[in-house]
Amino acid sequence: MTEQAAPTLRERRRRRTREELVDAVLAAIADGGLPETTIDRISAESGISRGTVYAHFPGGRDELLRAAYARLGRELVERTRTAVSQAPGWRTQLAAHARAMFELASDARLGHFFNVSGPTLIPAGAERGIGSGASIVMIRETLERAQAVGEVDPRADAETTAILLVGAIREASIRVAAGDGDPERTLTAFERLLDGLAA
Repeated sequence: MTEQAAPTLRERRRRRTREELVDAVLAAIADGGLPETTIDRISAESGISRGTVYAHFPGGRDELLRAAYARLGRELVERTRTAVSQAPGWRTQLAAHARAMFELASDARLGHFFNVSGPTLIPAGAERGIGSGASIVMIRETLERAQAVGEVDPRADAETTAILLVGAIREASIRVAAGDGDPERTLTAFERLLDGLAA
């Protein structure tokens, strides 16, 4: 196995600058919404010059939004993994996926960006599906473990069921982000949906 060299000071600075710029994008979205998230605003928020912004993100605002969307997805996955690891039983583990997503969706501007405007602006690419892809895998594994001990109906196709549950979470999150759904009522409905999977 080949050892990887530690990142150079220059690489660490570059990474830190990129992170600071993504922090500024998320702060601008949270504060003023997507229309207010301009290169000038990001530059002012971060204290980093426009030229340096473009040096790190040559694609400008679009590339910055992609990076911010990806960051939210990775953070959602980490929060979900933590919640799932602390939840007892398959039902509460699956509900943890919905709870994490609904909490993000409840954040007026960031939730709207992640669930509504972001997918419209970012229709394809590596940034899409970070959260959903990870949830499908985790949900499938949870269902398979529960089937192995006789707690979930063995006739349920774990992979397809995971895809359907993630789709339900995503659609419900869009409603929550748009202000058309109460997160707690939506979570309760999702938990009732899970009851139909019991053996």
